[in-house]
Amino acid sequence: MQRLGKVIAVSTLLIQPLVAQKWYEKMDVGPAWMNTFGDYFHGEKRMSAIKGLSVDLGEGWRALYDTETLRLSSVYKGGIEWGGTPWTGAHGRLMTMGNKEALLVTDTTSGWADESGSFDDKREIKGHGDIPHGALTGHYRHGRTIVLEYTVNGTEVLENLERSGETITRSFKFGSRKEALTLVVADEKGAFTVGDDMLAAKSADGLGIVSTGGVKLATDPKNLNRLLALIPKGDGELVAQIAIAKGDKPTAGAKPDFAKLTSGGPGIWTETITTEGKISGNDEDTYLTDLVTLPTENPWDANLRFGGFDFIDEDSAALSTWNGDVWVVSGLKGDWKEFKWRRIAAGLFETIGLKVVDGEIYVNGRDQITKLIDLNKDGETDYFKVFNRDVYISENFHEFAFDLQTDKEGNFYFAKAAPVRGGGRGFDKILPHHGIVAKISPDGKKFEVVATGIRAPGGMGIGPNGEITTGENEGTWQPSCKINYVKAGDTPVFFGTEDSRHSLTSAAYTPPLVYLPMDVDNSGGSQVWVPDYAKFGLKTGEMIHLSYGKSSLFRVLPVTNNGRLQAGAVKLPISLQSSAMRARFHSDGSMYVLGFRGWQTNAASECAFQRIRFNAEVGLNIPEKLDYTESGVKLTFPVKLDAELAEDVTSYSIQRWDYVRSVQYGSGEFSVDNPDTEAMKKAKKSESKRHHKRDSVKVESAKLSGDGKTVELVLEGMKPSMSLKVGYDLEDTDGEILKSEVHATVYGK
Repeated sequence: MQRLGKVIAVSTLLIQPLVAQKWYEKMDVGPAWMNTFGDYFHGEKRMSAIKGLSVDLGEGWRALYDTETLRLSSVYKGGIEWGGTPWTGAHGRLMTMGNKEALLVTDTTSGWADESGSFDDKREIKGHGDIPHGALTGHYRHGRTIVLEYTVNGTEVLENLERSGETITRSFKFGSRKEALTLVVADEKGAFTVGDDMLAAKSADGLGIVSTGGVKLATDPKNLNRLLALIPKGDGELVAQIAIAKGDKPTAGAKPDFAKLTSGGPGIWTETITTEGKISGNDEDTYLTDLVTLPTENPWDANLRFGGFDFIDEDSAALSTWNGDVWVVSGLKGDWKEFKWRRIAAGLFETIGLKVVDGEIYVNGRDQITKLIDLNKDGETDYFKVFNRDVYISENFHEFAFDLQTDKEGNFYFAKAAPVRGGGRGFDKILPHHGIVAKISPDGKKFEVVATGIRAPGGMGIGPNGEITTGENEGTWQPSCKINYVKAGDTPVFFGTEDSRHSLTSAAYTPPLVYLPMDVDNSGGSQVWVPDYAKFGLKTGEMIHLSYGKSSLFRVLPVTNNGRLQAGAVKLPISLQSSAMRARFHSDGSMYVLGFRGWQTNAASECAFQRIRFNAEVGLNIPEKLDYTESGVKLTFPVKLDAELAEDVTSYSIQRWDYVRSVQYGSGEFSVDNPDTEAMKKAKKSESKRHHKRDSVKVESAKLSGDGKTVELVLEGMKPSMSLKVGYDLEDTDGEILKSEVHATVYGK
């Protein structure tokens, strides 16, 4: 019986299912990881660092900094409770670092005292933004060693944190100090006692601390459970250390060579990955779609959902991922048989916007715009320089920072979502930079809001004359997806979400260029304008709108009616392997499109980077111009139409409808010809998405122009409508079928 029992025990062990690691548990995020993090304070879970930076100390040890308060929040071994939409897909669950047995923790005050000696939160919005007396200016990476760079009370500081066994050493290099500086070292449950020489301290809980370099230790007079470090004033540089360990008295380590650590070091992602190019073999399509194969199989198990890109030169491009990587791909100029990929940076915060300016890479994350600098020219980023971090953020899962664009003057722009609650209805706490378009000066020093009232833009664009556009998603105060638009000189402007109206208290709602129904675009992306060197079948200066949700691209047809700009949109005949988030034109005249699958979309694959080439042999036969008349619409095509079909009213199908803009999520579709006032009134009090009443509009006549390219439709009652759908089923004079639909918005006087 005993032997049988042993056999049963072994068999039971063998048949236990193995728990597979999640992809994010395997991914190497790099030695420094920027995100919003929670941790544990004396055994209690808390929201610790909205703009956090987690430093890998090896063997499961990590340190967490709050980069807004310049506070070392905690040092711990092991433990990550995964959360965050880009990682687990969860809405609202916080990424929590550490465990209840942290080596060291500090309370959520400023990490350094201000010039008055106070650690109080004196920020304009308590709990948000950089402290008035200090700011992170960047961090360096030397191999897997990290050096933080920041200023406190006008003093420049470099800080390196290292681990030896279970001893943690904080090493500092201070610039000249007009006055003494005071640092929070630790907050314990029990009181600290400080040695007679003020160079060593121990807490009642057994935490030992020693200091060097003339740094004195002292308890906070108001709180004996808090240990402070006092850095003396002085004109010259000062290198000092604080060593921390449980139990035995810690020993400070060798002083780091800060000059070496901040001048570029050994690479940690030295492998180059080769992938193949897949060129379209279908010569019958209007647009030929080629695929740049991604390095999805890589040594770091990095998840590649690219959400931002720009060209470095003719042969290479930089791409940033939702999970904080930046990669460079080369081979774009050659025969397209193979591409070389290098991972140049990691650990950034939801980077779905990237712009290259004069060969330098700028990446937009939720926390800041970061300039990536390769100090020793080995192909990897050594210096993550803060370009601008003025943006306020919260821990809300939805407040993505979309895109990164520049205008002719060199100003940077990005669009920021509002903090939608889980499920999509309503908002969490609103901060001044929620639901805006931000403009940052070329030197990064000035941050201003040029548009408010945005909910979920997906992407944006800057036109050739400084026009500002964004996508927008259906939701609270947004009846449908749409394309927002404002001329450069007409900012600031309010785009409709009342909760993110901010200072524009009396500004009128600026309706979009065009509303797009959910079956056409259920999640908008960026906009891009056709440059004069493009070979794309469209005219110079035309706008293209990208749909993330429908993985589609739309030609935008502007209309000036009653002195007001409005538009229609018609789908381009382009097939994509993933969503359409970002697009840029290559110098060879083709367009590259990038997209991933992260929330609601019909994208066929998780991510794709594609080149789109216009096939001039086939040509483009969708409408190239839209006009409104007092009695109907005009559609102009680039080809001559078969006259019989063009003048047959049954070749067209016209519908129109309105929406109700209200605090409710989205809107139903409401009759324009027979307004249901009760239903529209009810739609302001409860959701109306199940209400579908489109008007079928009779085409009274269709007349073809003398050149055979423009057809004028006379409708039974032309009138303003938020959505006008013009379907057509025609042929050109060569017998080619022209069948599609234009979705437009018609504004009155």
